Amino acid sequence: MTGEVLIQKILSCRAGSVVAPAGCGKTECITDVLAAAAGRYLVLTHTLAGVDALRKRLAEKKVNSQNYDLDTIAGWSLRLSLAFPQRSGLSAFEPKEEEWSKVYAAAQRLIERGAISSILKASYAGVLIDEYQDCTISQHSLVKVVSRYLPTCVFGDYLQSIFGFRHDPAVDWDVDVVSAFPRIEELAEPWRWKRVGNIELGRWLMAIRDPLKTGGTIDLSTAPNGYIELVKPNSRSKADLRKANVYAGLKPKLGKDETLIVISDKASEIVRAALASKIKCSSIEPVGCKRLAEFILQLKTETGKARLESIMQFAVDCMTGVGKKPFMDRVDRLSTGWRGAKPLSVAEAAALEVINSDGLDPVIRLLEALCKTANVPFRRELMSSARRSIKLVIDGEQPDLDSAAWQVQNTARHAGRRLASRSVGSTLLVKGLQFDHAVIVAPERLEINDLYVAMTSTHFSWNVSRDSRSG
Repeated sequence: MTGEVLIQKILSCRAGSVVAPAGCGKTECITDVLAAAAGRYLVLTHTLAGVDALRKRLAEKKVNSQNYDLDTIAGWSLRLSLAFPQRSGLSAFEPKEEEWSKVYAAAQRLIERGAISSILKASYAGVLIDEYQDCTISQHSLVKVVSRYLPTCVFGDYLQSIFGFRHDPAVDWDVDVVSAFPRIEELAEPWRWKRVGNIELGRWLMAIRDPLKTGGTIDLSTAPNGYIELVKPNSRSKADLRKANVYAGLKPKLGKDETLIVISDKASEIVRAALASKIKCSSIEPVGCKRLAEFILQLKTETGKARLESIMQFAVDCMTGVGKKPFMDRVDRLSTGWRGAKPLSVAEAAALEVINSDGLDPVIRLLEALCKTANVPFRRELMSSARRSIKLVIDGEQPDLDSAAWQVQNTARHAGRRLASRSVGSTLLVKGLQFDHAVIVAPERLEINDLYVAMTSTHFSWNVSRDSRSG
C-alpha cells in the first residue's frame, strides 16, 4: 500500500489500527495524516516525551497547528473530567499512580452519558493515538467510548509492549485492540536503518518479528555480518569476566558524536548504576527516581553527622573517586577542634557547616565541591536533580524539598533527556530513543518484547554479553 493510499484509508476509516514496527515510519505517517486532514484531530500518546517528539516532527514538516490538539491520554482525560467535575464524578483532582484509573473512568462516564458528544464532534474531526500497545485496559475502555462519536485510528506494535501495571494491565493487541480497531495496514519498510545505509540490519530485524511473536528462538549469528559481536564470558576465567565488565565502555569504538547504550537490568536502578560505575558510562535515571526520593527524605529528617554521612553516601552512589572514609575520618577529627597541617578544603569546610547547621547552603556547597574533585559522575542525572532541587529551595522558588524535587522531575518529563555519549539504561528507559550502538547484557534473560525493544534501539551495531550462568 502506497503512502498516499494509506493516508486516505486512515482518514476515511471509522475505527482502525496500524501496526507500526520500530523504525518503520510511524511518526512520519501520523504527521502526513495530519498534514492531509481537512479538520482538527485529537492526537494522543502516553508520555510527555512522546508529545514533545511528535510536536517537533510536526513543526519540522510545517504541519499547521490548527490541524491538531496534541496531549497525553492522561492529560487529556484529566482536563476533560475537571472541566465537568459533577457530570464526570471525578474525585481524584491530583491523581497519583493507581488513582489515574479513576480519571479514565470519570472521562468515560462523562462521554457515555452523552453530556459532551456535541462538544467532541464540534471540536474534532477524528482521533489518532500513538503507542497504543502501552494502553491499559481502563484507557482502552475510554478510547472505545470516544470512538463511538469520533473516527479513531490507533498506532502501535505488539512487540513493543513492555510496561507492566499492577492494577490496570496493558491491552492484548490480538484480543483487545484488533477486535475494536481492525487492522488497516502493517508498516514494513525499515526507514531508520535505510536512511543511514544499514538496510541489511533493518531487514533482518523485520524478519525476526514473526519468530519472536510466536515464541520461537532467534539465532543472533544470522544477523548481517559486522553488526553483532557476541561475548560469552567463562565463569572460571577472571580475564574473560573482566573483559565482560569493561568491554562495553571500550567497544565499539565511537565516532564523533556517536552514542552507545548499554541495556541492563530492567528492575533495579541500583544494578544499572553499579554497572555504569564499572564501565565508566552514565546511568539513565527513571523520572521518579527512588534514590532521589530517599536522599530528599534524609535531608529533611537528619541532622549533624548523620546528615553528613547520608550526603557522602549519596555522592559515592553518584560518582567514583569520592573517598568517603578518609574524608569522614578527617572531618570527624576536625569537628573536635583538631587542626592538621593542611588547610581546610572547600569540601571540608562545608562538611563542618553541615554538622553544625540545619540549613541547605552548606549541603549544596559540599555537593558542588565533591563534584569538582570526583573522577566519574556515573549517575550525573541523579546528582543534577538533587542539586537543582536544593537550589530551588535556597533561592526561594519552592517552599520545601518535596515540592522542588517534584518540579525538577516534572520539568524533566517535559524537556526530555540530554544523554551522555555512553549510557546505561533499561528497555523501559530507552524505549523510543535512538542510539548508534548498543550493548545488550544477558539477552537470554530478557522477555521477548524487551529483547526486541533493545535490538531496535540502535542504528548500527550491538555487542551481546551473555550471562555466564545461563550457558
